[in-house]
Amino acid sequence: MISRHLPLSIGKYRDRIVQSTILVLLISVWGCGDGHPARSPVTGSVSYNGEPLHIGSLVFIPVDGGPPAQGNIDRDGNYFMGTFDESDGVIPGEYKVMITAMTSEGGAGLPEDAVNGNAGPVSVIPEWYGDLENSGLVVKVEPDKDNTIDFPLTDDKPKAKN
Repeated sequence: MISRHLPLSIGKYRDRIVQSTILVLLISVWGCGDGHPARSPVTGSVSYNGEPLHIGSLVFIPVDGGPPAQGNIDRDGNYFMGTFDESDGVIPGEYKVMITAMTSEGGAGLPEDAVNGNAGPVSVIPEWYGDLENSGLVVKVEPDKDNTIDFPLTDDKPKAKN
């Protein structure tokens, strides 16, 4: 008797079962994304003593832990940040920042100066900017918006934080 009623009850709800299955599949596909936390775009410029920095890189280290973000400075002093690939943005939160800009000895800080067989690298900005604890650079990346963060670097050493 049970087997007689089972096919009828499934047939009665078949359309709803199919619709529910499709809905579950669509939600799972939409929800997947790239499997990483949400990120916000971060771009900006880096200058040194009022002039665009033509070479270098930035690293954002999250204050509360998590994956860091990295960006490269282009010839015009602009950068964009990425966390899981080179331009996918930064997970919202507060970050300590370090910036390095190395060139070969005697170079002008242009990308073509960066590699010279026997010359050792020389920083074209004060080296404390490349020290996470002494750079004095802290930024907040806001969720759900494009973040433009400029870094006007100077020869003035940042004040120690208490």
